[in-house]
Amino acid sequence: MDIVKTIKKNTSIIIPAAITLLAALLFIPTVMIQGKVGKKLEQSQRLGNEIKSAISSAVSTKQIEIVKNYEDKHQLDANEIQKLAIQTSQRELLSYKIFPEPKESSVQIFNEFKKAYRAAFVKLVEDMKALDAPSDIEIRKESGSMQGETSATTTSKSSDRIIELICKKRCKQIPVYAKPQAFSGYAFWNNWEYRGTASAVGDCWYCQLAYWIHQDIVDTINKMNAGSKTVADSSVKRLLGVRFADGDAANIGNNGTELPTYVTTAGGGLFPSWTGRRSNDLIDVIHFSLAVIVRADDILKFMNELCSEKTHNFSGYKGDQPIQQFKHNQITILQNNIESIDKGDQNHQRYHYGQESVVQLNLICEYIFNKEGYDTIEPNSVKQGLLPSETYPGQPSQGIPMGGEGRIREE
Repeated sequence: MDIVKTIKKNTSIIIPAAITLLAALLFIPTVMIQGKVGKKLEQSQRLGNEIKSAISSAVSTKQIEIVKNYEDKHQLDANEIQKLAIQTSQRELLSYKIFPEPKESSVQIFNEFKKAYRAAFVKLVEDMKALDAPSDIEIRKESGSMQGETSATTTSKSSDRIIELICKKRCKQIPVYAKPQAFSGYAFWNNWEYRGTASAVGDCWYCQLAYWIHQDIVDTINKMNAGSKTVADSSVKRLLGVRFADGDAANIGNNGTELPTYVTTAGGGLFPSWTGRRSNDLIDVIHFSLAVIVRADDILKFMNELCSEKTHNFSGYKGDQPIQQFKHNQITILQNNIESIDKGDQNHQRYHYGQESVVQLNLICEYIFNKEGYDTIEPNSVKQGLLPSETYPGQPSQGIPMGGEGRIREE
């Protein structure tokens, strides 16, 4: 009873104290719970941000397919580039009976190649619709009767006038001056002697390379002179010469027996190449020089055209497949030199270039063959370098050696 009385008497104190004690007891777990809840909220927010970021950068379900298509296109591009590189050296042959080894044992097969080779060079000139300046024989034939009617006192002046008229007439008949002898290698077969199959096949091979290179030069001239009917209207007035050895291409003279040689050493060839290219397991490198008379304003145009893309036909290395048209671009200019023209010089006396300013453009160029393109027909004798040891007069020694000029004329 005393306790009850005491509690009743101190109710005003006990109740607030009890409430305060209860609040204190509840506060501790509340703080603890709030801390845990806060951490959970932070974790949830961080996880939410990560999920949101992952969603925004998530790979599409089609991405794998897109990447695969992209990689496949790159592979196709690489394959296409390789295919195009191979096609540059897949060219028509002058004879389908010789490479890589003759299909016949008779020496006559090489005589047939010689005829095809000479005919091909004649056709190159015909394709340009070209002639050389009138020769002494042509001038005598055309002017003989008129000179016979001329008095003795005026013969010299009349003769000069007649020659001048004949030469001007030639200028109006053709778009460019050229002759087969301007192409190095044209006269190679003039003094040829059979010295075994390996040597003969090698000779044919390098003649074939020479012809391919000359084709590109003729294609360039034809493109530059497209639509022109006279020398005066043409951009390229005259092809002076093409050479594969050291010397002036403009004065090829009797060096028309020169054939290409592969550049096999650094700094070799006709000019120390800034490209650094030489023959290796992937490419064959050949140097040649070229001289033309060209309109002064068209120098860069001619150089660009020479190095531009060209087309060629290919019907397989047996010549028995449907004809396909391929593209090639194999020429790089290593050096150029421009000379003024003295029209009174003996080398230009019978040539008329029109009224425009003209120059002589001399170039040294690099020609690249893709080995894989013609590997199946390249003769073993060429691959192994099993060719005669002597070189042509003036021929650079760093190339693979070829046959000499001192051969007996073939009967």
